[in-house]
Amino acid sequence: MPPFLFKHFSISQNRSALKVGTDAMLLGACIISENERLGLDIGTGTGVLSLMVVQKNPTIQIDAIELDNESSIDCQENFTHSNWSERLSTISADFLAHEFVKKYDLIFSNPPFYQNSLVNENHRTAVSKHAVHLPFELLFEKASKLLTDKGCFWLIFPFDDFEKVTLLGKANGLFIENKITIESKLTVPTRVILSFRKTINQVSEKIVVIRNLDNSFSDDYIELTKDFHGKKLQ
Repeated sequence: MPPFLFKHFSISQNRSALKVGTDAMLLGACIISENERLGLDIGTGTGVLSLMVVQKNPTIQIDAIELDNESSIDCQENFTHSNWSERLSTISADFLAHEFVKKYDLIFSNPPFYQNSLVNENHRTAVSKHAVHLPFELLFEKASKLLTDKGCFWLIFPFDDFEKVTLLGKANGLFIENKITIESKLTVPTRVILSFRKTINQVSEKIVVIRNLDNSFSDDYIELTKDFHGKKLQ
């Protein structure tokens, strides 16, 4: 499989259980990262989110943790071949079991979120996609402990889980700051991107439509991802 080419880096994903997809492109493009010094990428896979964030933030240092060993190899290779290798570190470990020694200003994740669907017969793919291996409850509990007092936690998940995730955030002292509803086509919400902080803020809301009714990419999506897509979108 040839590398997935971005504008300023490439992603090798021959070994990875989960390939680069639209969810990662959306989340990476939406994450706001300006003054944060330390970042944590939970379930990094190929490392694509870390690379998108480090491209935007010229000073951040990112630890990227991944349970699947083969995906970790791809991730480390992608980091090594990037322009920002000195600011990216791979941790090949289980996020829930790993003992972290620092807290983070920015935490982000494209987590496994399928809950009621049949588990994929391929075990590695199942681990990457199904929440049974990283329950939302435990993800929020540990992420909130690793977040600095002024830190921000970003993630993407199915639109139908919005209420559940909002309540989980509050139960762990995390409150929504940004809500970005993703519509595959106009009025068809499929995903939502949220950022959380430990302080109550006025919520900033917006909608991003991926495709027009004729299936071409929307102007909003093209504008959102223009700094990352390695080819012109139509």
